[in-house]
Amino acid sequence: MNGNLKINPSQILQGGLAALVAWLFRTVQTLTNEVAVLKAEITNANERLAEVLTVISGISGEITEIIWKIGG
Repeated sequence: MNGNLKINPSQILQGGLAALVAWLFRTVQTLTNEVAVLKAEITNANERLAEVLTVISGISGEITEIIWKIGG
C-alpha cells in the first residue's frame, strides 16, 4: 500500500458538485418534458370543452324552440 496517498478535498468537492449539477439538469429536463405534456393535455381539454359548450348551446336553442312551439 502506498503511504503517499493524498486526498484532495477540493477534488472531492468538485466531483460532488459536478454530480449535483448533472442530477439537477436531468431533473429540470424531466420536469420540462412533463410540463409540456400537461400543457398539451390542457389545450386538448379546453378544445373539447369548447366543443361541448357549442353542442349544449345548440341543444338549448332547440329546447327553447320546442317549448315555443308547444306553448304557441
